Amino acid sequence: MYTRCKGCHTVHPVNASLLATAGGKFRCGKCKKTGNALEALFDEWPQAGDRPTAPGPIPDLGLTIDLAGAKVSRSGEDEPAENEPASRKSLMRFAWVTMALVVIIAVTIKLADYFDQPLLEVPAIQSAANWLGFQAPRSAEEFRDLAQIHLVNRDLRSHPFEADMLQLTATIVNRASTPQPYPDLEIILLDASGQPVSRSLFRPADYLAEDASTAAGMTPQAYLPLVLDLPDPGQVAVGFELNFL
Repeated sequence: MYTRCKGCHTVHPVNASLLATAGGKFRCGKCKKTGNALEALFDEWPQAGDRPTAPGPIPDLGLTIDLAGAKVSRSGEDEPAENEPASRKSLMRFAWVTMALVVIIAVTIKLADYFDQPLLEVPAIQSAANWLGFQAPRSAEEFRDLAQIHLVNRDLRSHPFEADMLQLTATIVNRASTPQPYPDLEIILLDASGQPVSRSLFRPADYLAEDASTAAGMTPQAYLPLVLDLPDPGQVAVGFELNFL
């Protein structure tokens, strides 16, 4: 699946896990504007003028709710007599509350199955579990796990405008369930025998937009496109490595 930024019209790949974790919200790695991926969702890479996929029907939860009966009950047409035992009133109230909880649980489970998202990785459920004491809150120490930062795609070619320069385009994503600091990027150009020819180091300030803030860190499951310029050592360089530091 793909979504398109409403600000700069950049297309980003998305998946069900990303949509479920952030409720569809994402931040464009190019213009840094936030939006709702569900409002511009495409099954295939969109062309100019393509419209997003229309929303589908609500999934069948397998539950039958008597809306007509509920309406009658709220209107007072079927209110119990004043001399009705208090125990019966309490029992009916308990039944309504139980049915509401069953519906909420069923909807939550169905949505979790639909998006293939573990419930405890949903931020709202994590907060509720911490508040109820079902799991210990995470440490306030800054989270950092470079193994959770993945390189989605990459392409190295001659710079389109500057001689003796190369241009690397790539996309990275933080697969962890929590934000973490932006990494330093090490680009190593290799010769035919796999030996290093040159190294280039890029700090977050080198590859992020000028007005971007690094304080919040990499948003989980948000794709970040990169465009990096580096010196061209000539035909001796036939390959490259990209490392996170």
